[in-house]
Amino acid sequence: MNIARKALPYLLILALFTASGVFAQVDRTKKPSPGPAPKAAFPAFHESTLKNGLKVFVVQDTEQPLVTFRLLIKSGSEFDGKEKSGLASIAADLLTKGTTTRNALAFAKESDFHGINIGASAADDMMSLSGSGLKKHMQKILELMTDALFRPTFPEEELDKTRKQILSGLAVNKKSPEEISSRLEITRGFNRHPYANFETEATVSAIKREDLVGFHTRYFIPNNTSIAIVGDVSPKEILPILEKYFGSWKTGAAPKSDFPLPEPITTSTVHLVDLGSTQTQTTLSIVTTGMPRNNPDWPLFGLLNSLLGGGSSSRLYNNLREKHGFTYGAYCSADGRKQAGIWTATASVRRVATDSSIKEILHEMKRLQDEPIPADELDMHKQYLAGTYLLSLESPARTAQRVQDIDLYGLSKDYYATYVNKIMKATPEDLRRIARQYLRPDNVAITAVGDASALLESLKAFGTVKMYDPDMQPIDASAMAKPDIDAETLIARHIQALGGADKMSAVKDRSLEGTITMNFQGQSIQGTMSDIKKAPNKSYQRTVLNFMGQEMVQEKWNDGTTVVSTSPMAPEPIVLEGEELAQELEKDIFNELLRYKELGYTVAVTGKKPVDGKPAYVLTIKRTHGTGTYFIDASTYLLLGEETMQKTPAGEQAIMVSYGDYRLVDGVMLPFKVKMDAGMMAMEMEVVKYVQNGTVPDDTFKAK
Repeated sequence: MNIARKALPYLLILALFTASGVFAQVDRTKKPSPGPAPKAAFPAFHESTLKNGLKVFVVQDTEQPLVTFRLLIKSGSEFDGKEKSGLASIAADLLTKGTTTRNALAFAKESDFHGINIGASAADDMMSLSGSGLKKHMQKILELMTDALFRPTFPEEELDKTRKQILSGLAVNKKSPEEISSRLEITRGFNRHPYANFETEATVSAIKREDLVGFHTRYFIPNNTSIAIVGDVSPKEILPILEKYFGSWKTGAAPKSDFPLPEPITTSTVHLVDLGSTQTQTTLSIVTTGMPRNNPDWPLFGLLNSLLGGGSSSRLYNNLREKHGFTYGAYCSADGRKQAGIWTATASVRRVATDSSIKEILHEMKRLQDEPIPADELDMHKQYLAGTYLLSLESPARTAQRVQDIDLYGLSKDYYATYVNKIMKATPEDLRRIARQYLRPDNVAITAVGDASALLESLKAFGTVKMYDPDMQPIDASAMAKPDIDAETLIARHIQALGGADKMSAVKDRSLEGTITMNFQGQSIQGTMSDIKKAPNKSYQRTVLNFMGQEMVQEKWNDGTTVVSTSPMAPEPIVLEGEELAQELEKDIFNELLRYKELGYTVAVTGKKPVDGKPAYVLTIKRTHGTGTYFIDASTYLLLGEETMQKTPAGEQAIMVSYGDYRLVDGVMLPFKVKMDAGMMAMEMEVVKYVQNGTVPDDTFKAK
């Protein structure tokens, strides 16, 4: 049927949005020599509390005429609720997008006019609203900050705009191995705690303006907030000003983080997401239970992480990249939050080296338990962490965050003042103790994102494999079982599901009209598509995109012998030749699976895998000038999708087209919803109408 594959001028669309970059080459193979221990002093800070419960931290810095304010609300996305993940993030984003006194544009213009930076963000344990600028504009900074804090309106139009941007990004993320791997890591590591929640199309779409208003009312209260000030101000000077702007802020019931703690990882388990046979690499993670942020061993845990997987001088990097050539880089990190923490080792490895990479990561974890760390290796990482910390003291925003972290996470008052000293005093035995307690290779969740058909058997060596879709919904691993049907029978059942050979053969031409939404790097572009096909292999496509107020038209004609296309990005029509022409003519063959025998094509059922959560047979078809892959529903025998490799200006690109919402049209089942994923670009089409046997004249397919 191949409706969307032939309806989409992939090369032209991708050409509109392709950019290039230049990357510097850096020699990362040489380890820096240890130097003398740096001396770092965390600045002193004054702490007080306003009558309404707002905690105040003042760090006086007279070296520059600048001032930074940072409000921290001690509630974040853990309070979203699983069904509305993304609530805190959207609330933070919209704080400066409209108040009762300023709309988004007015707020931005006033900030820019005074050279003031105002921004907000959300994380699991907190939300923040920051403002910075010259001291002479201090009152204006506070005026704008309190306007956003006390009087946000969460306008519907701004919510719609933000929602569309997030949904566009989520559509791309569903094909991103790294993003999917991040979801796997937190869902395994944080499991039953809200830290494991993440945004999906459903949760973001469910968020309404009243949810934002309610969230703001519940959690934006002074006795759930602190403010840090870093700059050329003294406590005596700033406290009366803070009282003026924040003193009338009404208190409320402080929220309680009474969520169930994550269940510790105490066995070895394996978790897999399939992204198809085009994945030549596996995005691999080893996850285990870590420590919360207030654990006294946190600084030393950071030192251990630096040594094991902190960069190009780490053990994981040297093992998996330098020694074995499995990957371009391997790293590890500790994620410590208020109530819990996880530890993760990550690498994107060659598919054939997946099991070997797992073994090597586990081996390096065990080495830390069994072997003492050489003094020179330990000293190098001490110097690196201490030096990085020293440089960070130059950032007022970072200093404000650290002062508030002491309060948020319940750290000791001298935590940062003694940080470097703790690092420099660490012994090999200290790190071995932490490794034995937290980095046990038999207590891990092994996660993999890649080609499940190639990975499943080898992963079974590490434990029972559980499979998920990109939204972390469980999938029956039996969907990956060996196929129990031959290609000829499968195609016959597919044709019958579509309406039968007689009905399909009776259709000599088919036209469709549809609306499309193109998502590219956070931008959502609307348009329309017309597609006309005529047996045996003629086609005409016209795509109209509305981009930045301009209408861009792309067309492609195939008269069965020649293929010509036009694009706003091409000064002259493109005429295909040679092998490229032969492949395009093949792709436009009408009713290909109905005619595969007469065409001399070879077909084979090469696997069984989940597609959109449904078990599907993988049908590979070898044409004269290329190969195609069809995914046919194992229950309904309708086409769920097809995958092809396309040459684009950015190189060869895997294109996945999915079909759904089948309806009967003149006795033939046709899809009314089509989705296309091509890496950084995604497209959705809603078919408005089909017309079959419309006696389309042959000159329709001749280039104009």
